Amino acid sequence: MTASPLQLTRRTALVGAAGLTLAGCADGVGGSSGSDSPSAPQDAQPTANGNSEAVITVSSAHGLDAMWPNEPLDISVENGTISSVKVTDASGAEIPGKVAGSQWTPDRGTLLPRATYSAEVTAQDSKKREQVSTAAISTVNPNLVIEVDFRYADGTVIGNGMPIWVRFDMPVNDDQRAAIEKTASVVTSPVQEGSFGWVDGTTLYWRPKEYWQAGSTAHVEVKAGGLPAGDTWILADSQADYVYGDLRVMYTDIDNHSLTCYQNGAVVNTIPVSCGKPGLETMTGTKVIMDKQSPVVMDSETFGVNNESPEGYKLNVYFAQRITWSGEYFHAAPWADYAHGYQNVSHGCTGMSDANAQWLFNFTLIGDPAEFVGSTFPVQAYQTIGCWTYSWEDWQLQSAL
Repeated sequence: MTASPLQLTRRTALVGAAGLTLAGCADGVGGSSGSDSPSAPQDAQPTANGNSEAVITVSSAHGLDAMWPNEPLDISVENGTISSVKVTDASGAEIPGKVAGSQWTPDRGTLLPRATYSAEVTAQDSKKREQVSTAAISTVNPNLVIEVDFRYADGTVIGNGMPIWVRFDMPVNDDQRAAIEKTASVVTSPVQEGSFGWVDGTTLYWRPKEYWQAGSTAHVEVKAGGLPAGDTWILADSQADYVYGDLRVMYTDIDNHSLTCYQNGAVVNTIPVSCGKPGLETMTGTKVIMDKQSPVVMDSETFGVNNESPEGYKLNVYFAQRITWSGEYFHAAPWADYAHGYQNVSHGCTGMSDANAQWLFNFTLIGDPAEFVGSTFPVQAYQTIGCWTYSWEDWQLQSAL
């Protein structure tokens, strides 16, 4: 079970209350917060003639050995004022940030969990004598963190209905989504209008207003590392690149039993098909090809129908292309050749001859849009890669911003 950040509070709040006090002592070493303070060496070095009277205390609300990534670093100076704060990560790279009052915050808003940092604080006393002190910081190390990845972004050319797909490996709460989405950005070539939208707690899509233009590329970044998500934090920033091919659209007219295939606006083939029979109608609306297999075993028992019953089946099906999670496919259906182009006899899939199914299998890419008209049963967003089930206006409302 995911560890809640609140479960850390009792222990680490005691650390934060004391903090790490660093004064200009003769031996140059400041005090610490006791047994729960960081174990890394600390130092306090006066850098002007004589010892500075400035006393620097570095702390955080949950302690320097379990600091929450999204909380500020608290810095107080007795007998002086803060001159500068420099925070570096384990590689020595400086973390851009700013001081406001007695707090330092990173410009990006968060540090990262499971990470170590060093804070170097410079202060001056009333005689302009500088005190330079360093403090070791370890951010919280929860049992579970949320990782971000991108589906279908492996460098393979994909179809132009596939959105940029940001996936979180555990659910993100509703009230956390806006902060995460603010860190996300997309750069497309050519430039295309688009919008992010959430379809559930683990899925953030970005789709253009229309299907991707032929030959498009897109670069996506999600700089949400350290933000709260679910009952923990996001582990790290993530980025990916998408590559799109020609614009192929499969247009199925359920009532007229035909599948028209377009490439960059031109008709390249029209295929006789058979769709779902009454009571098992194929859903209307825009779906996306999400997987291709040949063969695939189709078994009616996966949705509760005994495969020995009159409506049951268990078949090796060839040239199968999945278009809904619930089991609609384009596929070869040689047992129904008599119906292709004339009658809807399937259990919801779009069947065609072996030769036509093979041609279609070779023609399409995963991610190609598949539009269906003629049914009274609209496909729902959760049943497919569902960003195209929304109008453009309604899709923009799926954004958390």
